[in-house]
Amino acid sequence: MLGRNELCPCGSGRKYKRCCLNKDVVLERAGRKVVLSQKQYSELYTRIQEYAKQDKFKEECEKAKEMFYIVEDEATNEKFERFFNTYFVQDHIMESKKVMTVEFYEANRDNLNTKEVEILRNLFESYVGIYEVKEVLDDKILLKDCLTQKEIYTEDVNLLKDFKVGSCMIARIVNIEDTSILIDVTISISNSVKDVICNDIVQLFNQYEDLYKDMKTFLIHHTHILYKYMQQLLDPSIAEYLKQQKEAKMNKATEEIALTQEDANEDECKVCFVLRQNVEQEHIGSCIAFWNEYKQVHGDVKGSENGWAAAVEYHMKKVAGENITQAQISKKYEISPSTLGKRYKDLKVS
Repeated sequence: MLGRNELCPCGSGRKYKRCCLNKDVVLERAGRKVVLSQKQYSELYTRIQEYAKQDKFKEECEKAKEMFYIVEDEATNEKFERFFNTYFVQDHIMESKKVMTVEFYEANRDNLNTKEVEILRNLFESYVGIYEVKEVLDDKILLKDCLTQKEIYTEDVNLLKDFKVGSCMIARIVNIEDTSILIDVTISISNSVKDVICNDIVQLFNQYEDLYKDMKTFLIHHTHILYKYMQQLLDPSIAEYLKQQKEAKMNKATEEIALTQEDANEDECKVCFVLRQNVEQEHIGSCIAFWNEYKQVHGDVKGSENGWAAAVEYHMKKVAGENITQAQISKKYEISPSTLGKRYKDLKVS
């Protein structure tokens, strides 16, 4: 243990007590708070994980995998198993319209203490976001959420010791006992990558803003999007796979433009265009006919064409008796199951 009168290890040439001692004391206190908060979170999270392993949730787990993973390669996906477990427990919206943490709370509320209930409530509100370091202090760091524009202090300074003002990251923050800690995923990203991801997400939010009251609500329902960016950043082979998929889709789109130009009405309809890009030949006719009928009755409809097209395909395949899940269709159209569920409800109500 370093003595108070010894030279400070920072190299200043001053005695430790007159240099970094106070700073280290503050840092140590912050570290103890973080360790305690992490322990409380980990103990509760382990219980939720055990609860989620029940046989009745096996089908939901498979649906979550379809939504979460980008490639169908077991060896590649093993790298992200820890992140998937958090996604399944905290983010995957099940057929019950609830996430696992809510299911756990409702099943165990009589056996939970006040602290555990508060942690669960904070988990309900958590999401993976994009953050920029705005200020670095001895015992805390100020982060700005680049998508909601809100600022938050985190005491998790040891985890972020290599981050400077202006540094950016993908991270998830949860408040435990008045201490904000980073859980599950913290990945450093460049400013250029931050801008690309933020621009993409803002565009998506603008397409679905009639369904969500604000950006935070959108992110809570679409956390899988950030997890998919994370997979691309951590594994170059996934990024290459997506590049090839995008090129193939663009080539198909070019071919479809010629087809849609043959029909002036369909050429004006973006939903029909998206349907032609995605629906199999045996279903495309019925899907377009259904959508044109729906549009004729309801006039102009608001919202992303992907959301409406996904709902139309899901509806028509259910009518045809196909065994199809919302997770499968959502992944195909790059939307969340909750968005598909809302649009599907709109179609059925009509």
